[in-house]
Amino acid sequence: MIRVGVDAWNLPHDRRGIGRYLREILREWRERFASRVDVTLVVPEWHTWTVRGRYRDEAGESYRVVSRALHPRARLDVLWFPWNGCSWTKFSLPAVATLHDASNFVVGGYAPDTQTIFRNAARLCQGLITDSEFSRRELARELAISPERIVAIPLGVRPLEERGNPSIDAKSLEPYVLYAGTSERRKGVDVLIRAMEILAETHPHVGLVLAGTRGDAVSGNEAAHVRELGFVDDATLAELYRHASVFAFPSRYEGFGLPPVEAMLYGSPVVTTNASSLPEATGGAATYVPPDDPAALAAELARILDDQTFARELRARGLAWAQTLSWTATAGATLRVLENGALKTGIPRSRAASRST
Repeated sequence: MIRVGVDAWNLPHDRRGIGRYLREILREWRERFASRVDVTLVVPEWHTWTVRGRYRDEAGESYRVVSRALHPRARLDVLWFPWNGCSWTKFSLPAVATLHDASNFVVGGYAPDTQTIFRNAARLCQGLITDSEFSRRELARELAISPERIVAIPLGVRPLEERGNPSIDAKSLEPYVLYAGTSERRKGVDVLIRAMEILAETHPHVGLVLAGTRGDAVSGNEAAHVRELGFVDDATLAELYRHASVFAFPSRYEGFGLPPVEAMLYGSPVVTTNASSLPEATGGAATYVPPDDPAALAAELARILDDQTFARELRARGLAWAQTLSWTATAGATLRVLENGALKTGIPRSRAASRST
């Protein structure tokens, strides 16, 4: 059995894809890999007894909680930093970091201050993980390291935990195009809004629903066809996926792109871009348009809305693809990287996990 210290600093707050990524892996480790991994949550607070409840609420009551300052006493074999690099650097244990994409290097003005955090991870960690082969190549180039140092592990997908009733009657919004995620320019939401303005000329009854945190791509709510919902709970998001006529994800740059795959699992036809990792993440089961092309996006939205045979084909292809991606596989592959990182530092084999999957 390997003892893993997981950097949990943002676990109670992050409702984005990274937060879902960590919660799902911790759940899988607890439910399916308990004989191979012993997890300790490493948190920034010194007085852990006052905060351990909120971390355990997110990760599982069985997990121990230890302060960063005291983590050397926790008898850990390896540290895992899942939040795009090392949130602290005063550690001597072997470590692995997940770097989800290289957007902070290649997207102009997008969090350039975090580049140092990525470089520190490449310098300090025995292993690096990312979400796609695309991101592996991008990170290797930007960090000037061998691609062999980075392991690409695809994300998984599973039905959302629908606790309680949806907060919105999604059926009453039909027909609508759905987007889920932060409404930021990198995600192409500005292109989607322009595409909807074009689409309105022939499909005036079709609205756009934005579910997620408002970002820099939406300056106001003046467009009559746009319905901003803000953050929604999982029960509401699942209902929105089920009733969407189309799920649109016109992102300019992604390290993976979990929302379109999640939409596929709920039977929504997906249109996304042929850029970055998105063809890889969606497995060719979506329909694709160039980024920054609202006319092409509008045309593809109209095609899905008007051609029910094509829409059914996309639904079937998408569902089949989404069912091949599991968090069990993601968690197992992540654990193998941590095991290898620990073994490379000479930790006795009796303390490390078996090599079986």
